[in-house]
Amino acid sequence: MTIRGIDTTPAPRTWLGSNGIIYHDLSGFSHLTLEMVDALHRGHLRVAGNDSRAILILADGVLTIDFEVQLFASHPRILSSVSSLAIVGSSFMLRHLSSMFLSYHRPAYPVEVFDTREEAEAWLLGSEETRQGDIHS
Repeated sequence: MTIRGIDTTPAPRTWLGSNGIIYHDLSGFSHLTLEMVDALHRGHLRVAGNDSRAILILADGVLTIDFEVQLFASHPRILSSVSSLAIVGSSFMLRHLSSMFLSYHRPAYPVEVFDTREEAEAWLLGSEETRQGDIHS
């Protein structure tokens, strides 16, 4: 028997910011699974419908990513609902994983990695100066 809230896997937090960006907070998660990104997409649908939106993922603690996650990012269902994706995290491992993802499975929408949430928000909101390059330091 399971008691609500006990023995359940915590889910990442998803919300729609007043700036129109969808935020996914992966704080406390070190491994990104296909089930988790599917839950993130369901959160996107919950807060914004299937509207194409800018996405900001707070992922500083992510150390490993399932291979299927990379393929999910280019699924037609995702392509229609993501206008751009900013990943926030400064760890070497996250930057390495992001670089590999962008080298082999770059989706049709723009993807960038940033050290800070503020940099990512500026880029997502259209600051042309910050849209140069793949990985920002």
